[in-house]
Amino acid sequence: MMLANIGTLATHTFLETVRDRIFYLVAVFGFVMLVSTAVVSPLTIGAQGKIMSDVGLSAMSIFGLLVVVFVGSNMVRKEMDKGTVLTILSKPVSRRQYLWGKFLGLSLTQVSMIAVMGVLFLLMTFLAPGDFSLRYLSAIYLTFLEMILITAVVVMFSTCVSPVLAAVFSLGVFIMGHLSESIRDFGMMQGSEFQAQTTQIVYYIIPNLEIFNVRGAVVHGAPVSGEHLFFATIYGLCYSSILLIIGSSVFAKKELR
Repeated sequence: MMLANIGTLATHTFLETVRDRIFYLVAVFGFVMLVSTAVVSPLTIGAQGKIMSDVGLSAMSIFGLLVVVFVGSNMVRKEMDKGTVLTILSKPVSRRQYLWGKFLGLSLTQVSMIAVMGVLFLLMTFLAPGDFSLRYLSAIYLTFLEMILITAVVVMFSTCVSPVLAAVFSLGVFIMGHLSESIRDFGMMQGSEFQAQTTQIVYYIIPNLEIFNVRGAVVHGAPVSGEHLFFATIYGLCYSSILLIIGSSVFAKKELR
């Protein structure tokens, strides 16, 4: 019964995002790929392939982030304002099931978007003079994992702050997640024990999103090891689960009107 409730909520959330025409971003992605191909066409063959691949993989991450932040941050609040959430919770659906359903629905949207963008990306690298390679699948997969983790971040924040703050905080986590190692190293170089400990705490609290960033490596032909993919998968799923547990606990105590 619990899994059925979560599955129903996930499906409803996915269909709702589709009705919001969120998949128009996929068309924008395809346009970006076409423009990047035209722009870099005068360059040498090797440089053209690398630049187009880097632009495509980066655009995939950016568009995925836009969907997560601007759809996810308002997802729970919108249903609270409409009173839909009270109708759903009046049925044999717990608040934890509701939140997990929303998370899985938005994750399903990410799967669909990144899959379509991934196919477009591989098609463009195949058709354009460049370096088509299946090693790009590793970068696409890790981009998906990163977006899943950010989805959990957005869902957690959406339970306790306004949609605007949820979007801002989530973007902040994304930026700091890619700079966490630099922040830690900077604090250790300052010579202050307080700064070193503070940045160390930030390093361990903020998810290290650089684990999922292998775009530079695959663009320049370096393979991604199976051990790295396995560790990134475990890291992303465990971190996302912890965030959802925290969000579920907050939402379970939240007063709904």
